Amino acid sequence: MTPLVLALAAALALAGCKQDAASGSGEVASAHQAEIAWRAGDVDDALAEARESGKPVLLYWGAKWCPPCNQMKSTIFKDPGFIAQTRGFVPVYLDGDSQGAQRWGERFGITGYPTVIVLRPDGTEVTRLSSAGTAAKFADTLRLAAGRTTSTVDLLKQAESDPARLSKEDWQLLADFDWQNDPLHFEDARRAVALLDRLANTAPEPALRNRFALLALVMGAKKGKDDRYAPTPAQRARIALVLPAVLADPAEVTANRQELSYQAPSLVAALPDAAQRTTLGGALIAALDKVQADSALPLADRLATVNADVELAKAGGAKVPPAVLAKVRERAAWADGAARDAMVRQSVISTAAGLLHDAGDDAGARRMLEAELKRSKWAYYYMLDLSALAEDTGDRQAAIEWARKAYEAAQGPATRVQWAIAWSRAVMRLAPGDDAAVEGSAGAVIDELGKSPDSYYQRTRAKVTGWGKALREWSRATGHRDVFGRLEARMSEACAKQGQSTAACLSWAAA
Repeated sequence: MTPLVLALAAALALAGCKQDAASGSGEVASAHQAEIAWRAGDVDDALAEARESGKPVLLYWGAKWCPPCNQMKSTIFKDPGFIAQTRGFVPVYLDGDSQGAQRWGERFGITGYPTVIVLRPDGTEVTRLSSAGTAAKFADTLRLAAGRTTSTVDLLKQAESDPARLSKEDWQLLADFDWQNDPLHFEDARRAVALLDRLANTAPEPALRNRFALLALVMGAKKGKDDRYAPTPAQRARIALVLPAVLADPAEVTANRQELSYQAPSLVAALPDAAQRTTLGGALIAALDKVQADSALPLADRLATVNADVELAKAGGAKVPPAVLAKVRERAAWADGAARDAMVRQSVISTAAGLLHDAGDDAGARRMLEAELKRSKWAYYYMLDLSALAEDTGDRQAAIEWARKAYEAAQGPATRVQWAIAWSRAVMRLAPGDDAAVEGSAGAVIDELGKSPDSYYQRTRAKVTGWGKALREWSRATGHRDVFGRLEARMSEACAKQGQSTAACLSWAAA
């Protein structure tokens, strides 16, 4: 899938883009029975309370504008069973734009919104939960994690060295682990894939074996120069075995619905045998149509299922046929009508517009996004989607203008840095010969960094480093080294304000 929301996830790591009982200083939930008693922002205080009470900490790291965060807030975080389980924890909400949030992200190895981690009172990680889980699954995982003393590091070591000794609880935590959003333990994704393959071969139950095998495939299948999957013969053989097994069990389809909606279609499309693609693709679409009909699941997950229709229809460069386009329009309109509050809308509208764009209805995608600008408290998010849409349709000036407007409207220090980067990169891509525009937009990034001393950590650092390399490449390609030199001097001043991270900041554009 290449909807606008996923393009943004790649650019801002929305995932990425892998959801309210809290969303800022005025949104800390009370200890009322129907709400989670979030502590807002003060992780030190939460850990101190955990040490006094003996309770573990439930840390949620998110952002107000983040679609999957809003999905969690509007579903899992409002579920009575999950809320009941949180009473055995010290729950703390850390907004990515709050003071010190990026430093905590550095400590806990957090880069993607949302991330949910269980910590022992001493701050040691017990597990991190995949946002793909259902409310019931989240509650079950919390129940298991509440009394755990084994750390994530020790559990993963045990899984690597002798998986036969893993307990039933160990296997459940591994199945529910956030494998695709863990740079702390799996800086090298190949390690995660190797472990998942090992677990797939040793898990005690078929559903677990299928879960780990599917994760190994979506994380480990090779991609070609066009970013399409190009699985090896061994991987193709495993696709042909694992996918039918998962699709045969409705419970497994539900448990793996995000991988099936977003990544499995590309795996199927990569199979060389046309008959096999047709059979397996049809089974995948039929299984996902049942997920869409399940009213117990989050609206965003139900909407995402139609991505399989689009990706399979477009395999090999084909145009989406009228029947698939009609299905996408119907699902997008359904989601638009069903999303009645701000959080739910934030969790689905960008995906709906992206699906319309992918299916060939650019006008429909644009109408949906522009209408949402008037409704959303986080309109700047949709402005970046409009920028991506304009770029995809060849309107370079509009793409740059929407990216600029998005930055100017963005709220929160970390978010403003990232949106400034999105604007700057758009200018470098689409108007590389406009020195003034390149320097002006790049200067906005530096200005935002200068406004946030001691903030050059984890997510912000990763974004700035990638942007810095792109800026250096632009300088080399255009020969405009004088512009880069002036920006480098300004960046040195901003880096000087970054405290312990000054040295890391000064390597922002390292070759």
